[in-house]
Amino acid sequence: MTFVEKRNALIAAMSAALGHPVILDSQVQPEAEPPFVVYSVTTDYIPDGSLGHYSREAGKGEDDVVVVRAEQPTATFSFTACSINRTVDKDGSQVYILGADEALELATLAQGFFLHTGRQQIARAGFVVVEVSGASNRDALELDEMGRRFGFDVRLRYTREDRVSVGAIGNVTAKQSKE
Repeated sequence: MTFVEKRNALIAAMSAALGHPVILDSQVQPEAEPPFVVYSVTTDYIPDGSLGHYSREAGKGEDDVVVVRAEQPTATFSFTACSINRTVDKDGSQVYILGADEALELATLAQGFFLHTGRQQIARAGFVVVEVSGASNRDALELDEMGRRFGFDVRLRYTREDRVSVGAIGNVTAKQSKE
């Protein structure tokens, strides 16, 4: 599975667990109805410091050999829960929602996904949690009101594999020197 496939599986599982949209940040699209979570991949590859693990596999051809290099780097994701102050109709009455509280609660729920509740889904997506930071205020001015935001970062470890076909390895014969 590629990094993007792993990321997409992780985000889909997180969105399902939270019951709210989890959207890639900095996209040209209408903003989702609050509350929602935006994310970005801050760094997709932080090497583990090793030379990697090398192995060989049979390639597509009869004599083809594929050399595989595997390692376990980390990636850093940044998540921001977003909301706004607003009044909504709930069961026929008007309810005021304080955006800061809603954003913080959603950020806390999202942190819990990485700390405990989403461990199986995270593993199925091909990641292991290394570190979850605390949620901090990331409010932003949106035209004439404040967008209430709380965000945190997550460091995840995954397996990266790079493959190259080296073709057939022919017979090797040793020449003896005449001395």
